[in-house]
Amino acid sequence: MSLPPDAPARVSLIRGSITTRLLFILVPLVLLAAAGTAFVAVRSSRAVVQRFALDYGQDLANKQAGEIAAITREKIAFVEGLARQVESMVATGASDRRVVATYIARTALAHPNMVGFWFLAEPDFMGPDQAFRNGDPALGLPESGRFAVYYVPDGPSDVKLSEVRPDFYRDDYYALPAQSRKRQAVPPYLYPVLGQPTWMISYTIPVIVDGRLIGVAGTDLSLEQRARELDARRPLGGSIYMINREGNWTYHPDHALLATKATVGDGPQFQLSPDELDRVLKVQPYEVERVDTAGHRVRRYAVPMTFFQGDNRRLLLLDVPVEGLSAPFAGIGTAIMVAALVSGLLVSLVLVAAVRAIIGVPLARMARAIDTLERDETASMPDTDRQDQIGGIARALVRFRGTLAERDRLRAQVEERTTALERMLAGVGAAKDAIVLFDPDYTVIYANPAAISLLGAPDEAAVVGHRWAALLTPETRGAVEEDQRRQRDGLMSTGYAHWIGESWQSVWGRAMEAYETTLSLRPNGDIVMVLRDVTATRRAAREREELQRQVLQQDKMEAIGRLAGGVAHDFNNLLGAMLGYVEFLLDDLDPNDKAHSYVARISAVGKRAKELVGQILTFARSDKGELQAVSPVAVLEDARGILRSAVPATTEMIFQIAGTVPNVRANPAQLVQVLMNLVLNAHDARRGEGGRIRIRLFPGPAPVDVRVREGRWAEHEALPFDKGRPHVVLEVEDEGHGMTMEVMTRLFEPFFTTKGKGRGTGLGMPVVYGIVRAHGGGMTVMSAEGEGALLRILLPIGGPGTVATPLAAAPIVKVAPPRRLRILVVDDAAEMGDMLLEGLSRRGHEVAICETPAEALEVFEENPHAFDAVVSDQTMPGMTGLALIALLKTRRPDLPCVLYTGYSERSDEKAVLAAGADAFFLKPVVVERLAGKVEALCAAAASGA
Repeated sequence: MSLPPDAPARVSLIRGSITTRLLFILVPLVLLAAAGTAFVAVRSSRAVVQRFALDYGQDLANKQAGEIAAITREKIAFVEGLARQVESMVATGASDRRVVATYIARTALAHPNMVGFWFLAEPDFMGPDQAFRNGDPALGLPESGRFAVYYVPDGPSDVKLSEVRPDFYRDDYYALPAQSRKRQAVPPYLYPVLGQPTWMISYTIPVIVDGRLIGVAGTDLSLEQRARELDARRPLGGSIYMINREGNWTYHPDHALLATKATVGDGPQFQLSPDELDRVLKVQPYEVERVDTAGHRVRRYAVPMTFFQGDNRRLLLLDVPVEGLSAPFAGIGTAIMVAALVSGLLVSLVLVAAVRAIIGVPLARMARAIDTLERDETASMPDTDRQDQIGGIARALVRFRGTLAERDRLRAQVEERTTALERMLAGVGAAKDAIVLFDPDYTVIYANPAAISLLGAPDEAAVVGHRWAALLTPETRGAVEEDQRRQRDGLMSTGYAHWIGESWQSVWGRAMEAYETTLSLRPNGDIVMVLRDVTATRRAAREREELQRQVLQQDKMEAIGRLAGGVAHDFNNLLGAMLGYVEFLLDDLDPNDKAHSYVARISAVGKRAKELVGQILTFARSDKGELQAVSPVAVLEDARGILRSAVPATTEMIFQIAGTVPNVRANPAQLVQVLMNLVLNAHDARRGEGGRIRIRLFPGPAPVDVRVREGRWAEHEALPFDKGRPHVVLEVEDEGHGMTMEVMTRLFEPFFTTKGKGRGTGLGMPVVYGIVRAHGGGMTVMSAEGEGALLRILLPIGGPGTVATPLAAAPIVKVAPPRRLRILVVDDAAEMGDMLLEGLSRRGHEVAICETPAEALEVFEENPHAFDAVVSDQTMPGMTGLALIALLKTRRPDLPCVLYTGYSERSDEKAVLAAGADAFFLKPVVVERLAGKVEALCAAAASGA
């Protein structure tokens, strides 16, 4: 068999590998494409875009300068017209100052966006100045008569004449154009316009007729108003500035810097570099790249601004972000990229053709073999014995077939884990707590819906990819970053951190009073945060603690009250016996005897002790006495005299009654006692000898005290009250030393006082507490140390009525008893029984003493008619006095029975009489009154029989 002529070459080509044959075609093309793309990209894209961007920035700066200058020239044209009009009037011989003033006023009215228009004349312009002194200020200055008129717009439809300084000819706005006889743009200066200091720039034109200076016409432009007009100009997101050749800002986006000197130095914190300042002072254009205070690269273009011929005083500075300059020319890069893509496409077409020609046929045969393997896993793979790349691929496919089972196993495992991950994400998404995943720099990778809602963010995109601190307000950011730094060591060592913080707020306005944070560190360094709002929990805990404190305080006051009542009861027994024997001594001793005076002093001291015990009992008793419909206004008016006499004249008392105060159900005498105790306490708290006490009465509810709302005063609710109930408010305020919270919480404890030794008993405020509590009222104390105090009492309202006038106590009149009586006295206190035995016996009565109710019943049962009357104590062992009287009345209803007591929460006169007693006395008992009452009852019983 013979070979064709070209057979050796073809055999040589066939023996070459596929890679070798591909490289012969691909390498030159790839190298050519890479070289072309690199050349185009490097030589064209960067340089072209940069040049276009710089030229665009320069054109933009020139455009802004031209537009602003055109607007300014338009405003200068107004004063130009004014100057020409004045020149025309003078040239034609019109010398009426009023005509000029009227034209200036009309010009100001026609241009309300200017500060004002003015004309300042040379001396004796349009008539002698002397003729216009102290006349119409629009025609001449009052002192000199010189013609100087300045009209400013006052709203869109009116103008006003503004004041002109008498020495205006010394100021730059007149002196510069007058001396140079040229138009001038006067640098910024501060001038009062209608009494309001205003930073402004003046544009002035000298008025010259036939070579003679007539005066200067001008208009003023407010720096603040021009700044507001220029604020909207932010080309390409940049900023514009205007600076004059003195280095003063005539426009700055920060209006507080208007008319101030530019700061000079190297660094972004300075507004100008030293080289820039040199260009500004020379009014030379320049272009420089700098870094602003935020760290962004900006390109600054400085362009001179000319408002009129010969004017060269200022530069416009345009700062444009470098990125903003390149944005309009992004298309150039796109064009280059398209060219590269087209080149790549052509290369690809060539490659496709080459690949099809070189390896297409072998691969097609291999594909058919793979199809055979898919139908029959046991089929053999062809070409495995080849020594080229096709043979290598065939052998690799045989090996790959062995890995299919492993692939299926891995796929099942991936699906299983994917399902578990989806379930976990579903659970995280449904969680009520905010769950956030961070990278090690606390950049948000994932946030569940609860976290998005807690932040108040519009969507997930506003949170993911941002630093966590950037999503919080500056105050919260500092606290959170400090917590993270403090917990970092624990988080790194244990992988866990937990804390509770306060006062959290996001940049979207969502806030929490208290929050709980838990951090967990993942093995890859990511951090999982669980954030929970515990505001309601903390608030409930505080309310629960406050409620517990109030309950403990109430229990403590009740326990002290019961203790005080018991002590007062025992003390009353001793005091009653002592006062009784003292009265006997006063009766027996000669008034001229020195011993009589000693006994009288003992009696006076005993009565003071009686009053003290009365205060203790008032605090201890929870009863409110006899209630009636009371007008608080009438009680306060009746108490004025008592209160005024109790406080020195150096202390000013202010009574304030606001609105129509409704009635309350109360005991008027106890209300007076409350007022007296509060006023005396306020007086004792004064600083120095003077001071004021304010007593206010008004219908509730009471407003929140502004000092408490601002946090300057503390507030303590000593006696809680439902402020939703209709009530009346009584306030007593002093200007004394004030109180700390510790003192306020103990203010109503019995025997607690801050007045010092010998100056207080510590019972006045507990008595107030007991009376107000018995009336169903509430009390609140507000104070600050060194700033006085205010005590507020809330009383529920009652029915209609007025205050009844209290009856004066009947004087003790010693009269001889009408007949000798047999009286049974029942008292477990021997000293009290002995005193009554002595006192009643001295009245001529026969007295029997029993120390227990059981003994009294036994004596009574022997002969129920042996006694004319029974006098019993209330509190005794085994049985109360009221129970004893009830038993005696069952056997003998007409028997007069008198009950006395030193203390009982449930015993007042009305209750005792309703229970069957015929009379009721409180210890200490005055024997004469007791005897008189017994004799009266026996006399009534005898006449009735």
